[in-house]
Amino acid sequence: MQRKIRSLTSLTLLSAALLTMLFASTKTHATGNAQAEPDVTVPGMISDSTENGGMRTRTEVDLPSVRYGTQIDLNQPSLTLDRLDVRSFALTDNQIGVNRAVEVSPSTRAQKFVNPDGSQLVVLIIKTSGASGTGVHFRNFALADGEEVYVYGTSPDSIVFGPFTEKGPWGSGDFWSGTVDGDTVVIEFYKRTDETGQGFEISEVSHMFAELNWQLQSAQPNVLNCELDASCYSDHEKNSVGRILFNDNGMFVCTGTLLNNLAQDRTPYFLTANHCVNTQAVAQTVEVYWFYQTTNCNSGVLRSVIHSPPGAIFLRAQAFNDFSLVRLQNNPPAGVYFSGWTSALQSTGTGVFGLHHPGGFIPPSVGSYLRRATGSITSTNYGCPATGLVSGYRTDWTSGVAEPGASGSGLFTSNGHYLVGVLSCGPTPSCTDRHSDYSKFANFYPQIRQYIFSGTPSAPVAVSGTFVTSHSFRANWHTVNGASGYKLDVAANNSFSSYIAGYQNLDVGNALSHAVTGLSPSTRYYYRVRAYNANGASGNSNVVSVTTRTATGSPAGVTNPATLIASHSAKLNGSIYPHGLNTTVYFQYGRTTAYGSRTPNQTKTGNNYQNVSANISGLNAGTAYHFRIVGTNARGTAYGRDRTFTTH
Repeated sequence: MQRKIRSLTSLTLLSAALLTMLFASTKTHATGNAQAEPDVTVPGMISDSTENGGMRTRTEVDLPSVRYGTQIDLNQPSLTLDRLDVRSFALTDNQIGVNRAVEVSPSTRAQKFVNPDGSQLVVLIIKTSGASGTGVHFRNFALADGEEVYVYGTSPDSIVFGPFTEKGPWGSGDFWSGTVDGDTVVIEFYKRTDETGQGFEISEVSHMFAELNWQLQSAQPNVLNCELDASCYSDHEKNSVGRILFNDNGMFVCTGTLLNNLAQDRTPYFLTANHCVNTQAVAQTVEVYWFYQTTNCNSGVLRSVIHSPPGAIFLRAQAFNDFSLVRLQNNPPAGVYFSGWTSALQSTGTGVFGLHHPGGFIPPSVGSYLRRATGSITSTNYGCPATGLVSGYRTDWTSGVAEPGASGSGLFTSNGHYLVGVLSCGPTPSCTDRHSDYSKFANFYPQIRQYIFSGTPSAPVAVSGTFVTSHSFRANWHTVNGASGYKLDVAANNSFSSYIAGYQNLDVGNALSHAVTGLSPSTRYYYRVRAYNANGASGNSNVVSVTTRTATGSPAGVTNPATLIASHSAKLNGSIYPHGLNTTVYFQYGRTTAYGSRTPNQTKTGNNYQNVSANISGLNAGTAYHFRIVGTNARGTAYGRDRTFTTH
C-alpha cells in the first residue's frame, strides 16, 4: 500500500575551482525528466553565522511585564477550553493537532495594569486543556506606534515570539504567533496611552495533541526498531536537516533540507515536499527545529534544539514532482550546513542515503530525533499516486528505513554527498519491506535554478514600515549578500498595477531603508523591493502594506540611545512626530521606570519626525538609568519606549 509520508564551524568559502560545475553534453531526458540543460553540481558548506535562528527565551527578552515589574497571575486564564478527545478527529497523515475557534480580544477578561508612566499592560492567558503545545492566530492586528505584543508559554525558559508591531510580520494584520510548549499561552499587549491603534483579535488557537493521546488515535506506528541514529555517522548534511511544524487548517510535521547556492551567500533556501507546504499562507506558519539530534550515537538524549519562529516566503512548488522551495525568514543558527546538490540524473544502482525525522512522536520529543537510512536507487521511473509524484526514484534500503514524518527529507549520493531527491511516499512502514519513493532534483531543478544557481542576488525580505506620518513612511528590508543595490516599488494596490509617481523600480542604492514621501493621509500603500548586482536583479520581495496617519492627531515618539555618557552626565536622544500640531517635548529619566526627573520643555511642530536631544547632569557614577521621550499636544500624549544607559 502506497502512502505519503507527510511530516516533518566557521564558514569555509569555497574557491571557484571547488564549485564544481559539471557541464555534460546537453540532452533531453525521458518523459517526466523535464529539462535539457547542462548538469550542474554545487558542494555544501558550513555556515559561519553567529545567530540563534531567531529563537529567544523569556530570560533573553525585555518583556513589558519585566520592564515594569508587573506580577501576572498565570493561574487566571482569560479563556479555558475543554480537553479534546482525539478519538473524535479523523487525522490525516502526520497531523499532530487541530485549530480551535475562539473570539478573544484585549477586552476579553484580560489582566490590565497601568504603568507608572501612564502606559498600560494588557495580559491575556488562553488555556487549551491537555495540549502539549499551542499558538494563537491573530487577525485584524493593527497597533499604534510604540505598541507591542509578545507571546510565550508559562515555563520560565519558554520561547518568546515577538515583539509584534503595527500590522504584524507580514504587514497584513493576519498571522500565527508560533507554538509554545504546554497548554497555556500568554499574550502581553503593551499599550500606549491615548493611542488610536485598533488592537487585535484572536480567532483561533492551535492545539497540539498530547503524545500518548495522539499515538492512540494515529494510524502511524511508533518508530521502528530498524531505524538508525544519524548521530552514529559523520555526515555534515545532518546539520542541514530541519524538522518543520506548520499549520494547514491543523498542525502537521514534515522534514526539509537547507540548500547551498552558487553565490554561497547563506540565503536560507529550504527544500521540502509539495504535499507539505504548497501555498504562501502555509509557508508563513513554518517553524523549524534545528539540530533535532541525539548528543552522540544511540545516547537517547537530545542535543540543544534550536526552535526558529514561524515564517517563510513561498518560492516554487509542483505536485507531480512533489517538491517545495521556500526561503526562511529567520537566518539559520550557527553551525548549520548548507547542503550541496547536483542536477544530474542518477542511474539505477547509485548508492544513496537519506536523513529524516520519523513521525511517531510529537516535537520536541526525543523519539523523533534524526535518523539515517542507506541503500541504492533501484528504479528511475517510479510514481506515487498518493502524492501525485510522476517518474521518481525508488530507493531500497539495506540499513535503516524511512517512515511517516520524513516527507520532504533529502536523498543524498553516497559518493560526494550531493542532494538528488526529496522524499514523497512509501509503503506501510516495516523492517521487511524497506523502500521509499523520492522526487528527482534533476526534474525540478529548472524551476528553482534562478534561486540556487544564478549570479544574481536573492530576493530581499521586506519588513514593516516605520516613521509613519500623514504624508510619508520609511520602507525597510533586510540585507542580501552579494547585492550592490536595491530597487523599490510603491503602489496604491497590492497587485502593483497603480504605482505611486516616482516609486516604480526606484534605485535607492545600497541602502536598507528609504523614505517614501508625497503621500495622502489615511491611505493604505504597498511596497516591495528587489536586490541587484552586475549579474542582474532578484525577484520581488514579499509585499508590505502601510497606512498613513490622519492629517492631524496625537504625536508619536521614538527614544534613541543615549550618547556622551560620562560618570555624572549624558545626552538623551529621540525623535518626535508632532502630527501637525504644536507639541511639547521632554525626556523623563531616573533609576527606575517611575523616572522622577525630566528635562526642560521643547516645542516642535510640523508633519515630519524631528530629532530631539537634551543634556542631563548630576548623575551618580556607575549607575543604571532609565529614560524615554514624551510628547504632548492637543490630541494626546505619546511616550517613547524605555531605554537604559549606565554611567561610567
